[in-house]
Amino acid sequence: MIRRRNALISCLLMASTAGFTAAQPRVPKGIYTNFIVEYTISSAQTAAYPNLELNNLPQYPNPAITPDPTDAVLVSYFTTLLNNPAISGLAPQMGWVTLNPAEGVYTWNTLDDVFTAVDQWNNAHRFLPPKTIQLIINPGFSTPPYVFYDIDTSVCGVGASPCPQAGSCDGLFMSPIFPVSKTCGYTTLFYEVEAGSPHQKVLPIPWNEVYKTDYGTFLTALNQHLQTEPSSSAFVSIAMSGPTASSTEMILPSNVNQTFLVGGVSNNGLISLSTTPPLPALPPSEAPAPGITTYALPPGETPSPGITADEAWDALVVKFYGIGSGFEYTDKPFINEWINAINLYSGIFNDITLCLTTTTDGLPAFPAAPSSQLAAAPGFSPDCGIKTQDHEQPCSAVTQVLYDFVNPTVGGNNAKAVFEAGMTAARDSLDLGTNAVKWLADVTASGKNPLLGTPYSMSRILGGMQFSHSFTASNGKANGSTDGSSDIEAEGCPTFPTLCPNLTPAQGFFNVMQDSYLVGTALGPLFGASNSVNDGPTGWVYKNAPMNFLEIYDNDVIYASGLAGCKMKQITGSPASPANLVAIPPDVSACIVQPFSSTWLSVLTTQAELDLASLGQLFIAEPPL
Repeated sequence: MIRRRNALISCLLMASTAGFTAAQPRVPKGIYTNFIVEYTISSAQTAAYPNLELNNLPQYPNPAITPDPTDAVLVSYFTTLLNNPAISGLAPQMGWVTLNPAEGVYTWNTLDDVFTAVDQWNNAHRFLPPKTIQLIINPGFSTPPYVFYDIDTSVCGVGASPCPQAGSCDGLFMSPIFPVSKTCGYTTLFYEVEAGSPHQKVLPIPWNEVYKTDYGTFLTALNQHLQTEPSSSAFVSIAMSGPTASSTEMILPSNVNQTFLVGGVSNNGLISLSTTPPLPALPPSEAPAPGITTYALPPGETPSPGITADEAWDALVVKFYGIGSGFEYTDKPFINEWINAINLYSGIFNDITLCLTTTTDGLPAFPAAPSSQLAAAPGFSPDCGIKTQDHEQPCSAVTQVLYDFVNPTVGGNNAKAVFEAGMTAARDSLDLGTNAVKWLADVTASGKNPLLGTPYSMSRILGGMQFSHSFTASNGKANGSTDGSSDIEAEGCPTFPTLCPNLTPAQGFFNVMQDSYLVGTALGPLFGASNSVNDGPTGWVYKNAPMNFLEIYDNDVIYASGLAGCKMKQITGSPASPANLVAIPPDVSACIVQPFSSTWLSVLTTQAELDLASLGQLFIAEPPL
């Protein structure tokens, strides 16, 4: 009787205090499969509409067919990925425009398919750990067209006659310079270089208020929709973005990434407008004084045509902030906007993990940068050891954002993670790379290390990594390759750019684990790596660093599952629909890897390595907050 009474009292006490306990933030843990949604949709449509040529496929979602048969194919494909025992969940990567193509219009189909697949899998496997979802959504070059219309309208005024390009900043890069509005909000000068051949594309200016407001409206709608998804609690993290270009990484067009080959000849980093679009006259209140330009460049730098990306950014900064603002030749605008983005996400999302995706050299660097812009933030000196012009200032800027992020007053009721999305077997571990993520996860694990210069202790920061390339794709060129190297070599060859002949996927994956991901973790010795790092020159000192998640590409999961030779229709089947009257069931019997075939041993080894890494990943992840 006494025991029952004590148990009852305990239950009552727990019930009475439940309303005063903050929800436990959900965190990612394990190996996730990453896929680019737009490419996956295209492949799924070829299965959903097997009788149509690629260039005749309907728009997605198809307004003539509800539900769109593509969605059934996507759910089946995602389920195939989830069926791999090494995979803890899905990490879809998509552009803002895919989910929000027009103002007030949202196409949640693919997002719904992701949650449906996870919900169905979890319900069918109730005695196994539930699979979860990380979201990676990028604005930047993937900003919907309506945002640029809104920026134009903000310049010429609501009710004015149509004023296309009134909000463009392109006039700064014409010769002679064309007057533009102080609040101009986008440019077509920069090249998107991460999606095949470089091409100029409209990029919003990170500090434009209209762009930020529209993106905040979208994120609010996204969060509201996520609450309605089946198994909405499977949503564990989101990668923060906003002041970006091609991904959620802290990368903008800069001298480093805007240098490429044009007709086989290097552009030497000089970029210009391919055409001179018609620009409207400025409103009288914004007309510049005669003879005055608001274009400021350091001595020795040249205006357009033939301007560098970093020079262009300085012109944009001076146009908005003004000469003498203290922002010239600095990364302060980008630092400020990343801090604003963190605050935006933390004000919208709750009880999940906010991921900050760092990188080494993705922000502009100016020859005339003040010395104060070259030092790492207090406590982050190991992050910035390379003293070169293209590296020192961007590295300092990233650490300033990290310094804000680790402050426990920042982030709301969410967990926090730092994420690096460019890991390979060969990429150096200096500065803001794999070592930086593991070091920060280690030094913040206790939640008690001081944040220098403040009365606070640093928030606990979870660690995560994403492969830069597929480690199984051996055909074609790797993204950015100039020497014919394939993804498997760019990802898994430890001596890259010196190539590794006959590199197998199993060996490539092992190389990345041994040389990059697991060094300095408790799992390192299982893959032949040390569990500690003690590099005096760079300042890296850590041991048994915790790491919470790893992301690999979906085609690598398909390879390890023995399905690399299969087309989407063989994996998923094709549902019955008005466009396909008879359903075609999935059938991989003719394409699945066969015992003792040339790739059979590599497939088995790759899956065994994934299983080992997945199991070990759960042991090196940080315990619940």
